[in-house]
Amino acid sequence: MKYTRLYADSDGETHFENVDVAFNDGQVRSGGPKLGLSAPQQTSDCFFLETAGGSTPFRDYHPTPRKQWFVVLSGSMEFGTSDGEVRKFESGAAILLDDMNTKGHITRRLEDCNVMFVGLED
Repeated sequence: MKYTRLYADSDGETHFENVDVAFNDGQVRSGGPKLGLSAPQQTSDCFFLETAGGSTPFRDYHPTPRKQWFVVLSGSMEFGTSDGEVRKFESGAAILLDDMNTKGHITRRLEDCNVMFVGLED
């Protein structure tokens, strides 16, 4: 399994990175079957976002306010980085937003979306 990390380099320029998730044998509940589990991440909060109205032009550059997961539950979005790369993300995509205190990224809704944000603790 892979996810996309949107991050900033030491010069503040943003980029995409494809990341492989590492899985280890584990159990979700005691006595349950052995499954492949990733390392847990401490989270601070979670909320859902619903958009309506079809596609929108790219929103100006903005950084994420904190390190957080952006999970596309339905619909599709485009993200653009300051290095000029643009990627489309559809239902099921998980993007780790990690570009705080930088120029940031741009976004465009391609169709109505439902999104889940999950804040990560430092």
